[in-house]
Amino acid sequence: MSSPTAPTPQRATLAVIDAGVVFAGVVAVTIATEGFEAVGGAHPFSLGVIGGGCLLLALWWRNAYVVTRSIKWVASSSLIASTVGYVLLFMVGLSWWTETPPARSWLAVLGVTWIFSLGFIRWFVSRRLDDGRPIRVIVAGNTGDALAVRLALRADARTDYTVQGFVMDSLDDSVPNVVTQLALGSTSHLPHLVKKNDTELVVVCLGAMDAERFAPLVRELNVLGVDVALSTGLSQVALRRVNLGHVSGRPMVRITPAPKTMWHLWFKRVLDVAISATALVVLTPVMLLSWLAIRLSGGGAAIFKQQRVGLEGEHFTIFKFRTMVADAEKLQIDLTNDHGDGPVFKMDGDPRITKIGGLLRKTSLDELPQLINILRGDMSLVGPRPLPVHEVEAAPVSFLDRQAVKPGLTGQWQVSGRSDTGFKELDELDRWYVDNWSIGQDFEILARTLPAVLLARGAR
Repeated sequence: MSSPTAPTPQRATLAVIDAGVVFAGVVAVTIATEGFEAVGGAHPFSLGVIGGGCLLLALWWRNAYVVTRSIKWVASSSLIASTVGYVLLFMVGLSWWTETPPARSWLAVLGVTWIFSLGFIRWFVSRRLDDGRPIRVIVAGNTGDALAVRLALRADARTDYTVQGFVMDSLDDSVPNVVTQLALGSTSHLPHLVKKNDTELVVVCLGAMDAERFAPLVRELNVLGVDVALSTGLSQVALRRVNLGHVSGRPMVRITPAPKTMWHLWFKRVLDVAISATALVVLTPVMLLSWLAIRLSGGGAAIFKQQRVGLEGEHFTIFKFRTMVADAEKLQIDLTNDHGDGPVFKMDGDPRITKIGGLLRKTSLDELPQLINILRGDMSLVGPRPLPVHEVEAAPVSFLDRQAVKPGLTGQWQVSGRSDTGFKELDELDRWYVDNWSIGQDFEILARTLPAVLLARGAR
């Protein structure tokens, strides 16, 4: 019976091959476009080396070294392409900052070389490992945990899993039909069930059985050639905060708090000021044109001001370009909230939005005056969505946890659907950000914001 997960040396080998291909690409492209004398020089070779190092770190950060028997190379290549795109943007920004921009042909050829070479490696690995069959899985746990694991396995973009069934020690009449249909028996039947179904992986949810039963069962399943995975249920905790250790030989999962030291907060503030100040200077012509278009379209103030809730519940005045008629807030009482699962008001085809306002919202240009809020310290570039006072007052008490950090111009909600995100999802996304905040997470969200804005996902 083959093991579904490749051994660690294979993942390490893939990482080493990636490093060789990335840096070989820098050398080859530099020779092809700049000549032999440019290799080892300060520019653009050094930029390529820095970019290559960042690319390898980003691939590791994005968990690109998951290797299974049923790996999907298309999904892995998609991850490669997006990561290369982010690194190329970083290289452009770095070269602009150092005032040594590389030739466009060098940058374009390097990006294409990285994407195709790394993608080819994934294709080759998948051809070697994939036998055309999904990894067969049995899930052990209570109803809610078992269904959550099944959903996660089916949603995995890079590995093909099929859940053969569930094993649980108690099954009542109120469980969903899918659980009843996939119920195979109790946890004591697992050894027999894996042999009968030729199962390759057993996922045991935390709490499915006590430790005295778990260890012997793992030993028995491993003897049969079956991998055993423990699902911790920590879906709302970032992977970087979870560490596996041991005390006196007993394995322990340790969850570290998100870094919120003065150094991290200081760096975040410096980043906010630097980027928002630069953006204000660069985008001043666009903002002036937006202001003029609003004034000419119907008169009235071009800037919309409203009280929002910020850090630690403090109120501040937010600035946005006006996209609705002048008395929009008074008219809201007569409208229907399409996202009725919470206090956040959203309506498809809101009649209060002006023509120019619709365009500004579609392009997210209405958000640009919030750069002033960032400079003033009311907001950050990345953070939870800043909500009006009345919406926060109508929200559950647990919703106030988001006030532990400054609200942001962009955040998990924006790169995950913006207006298409309901209240429950908005709360979960903001809570995840607050619990797992890091500088690296901010950079990832900023990188994902640009395509989200250009594609106008959820904007209205």
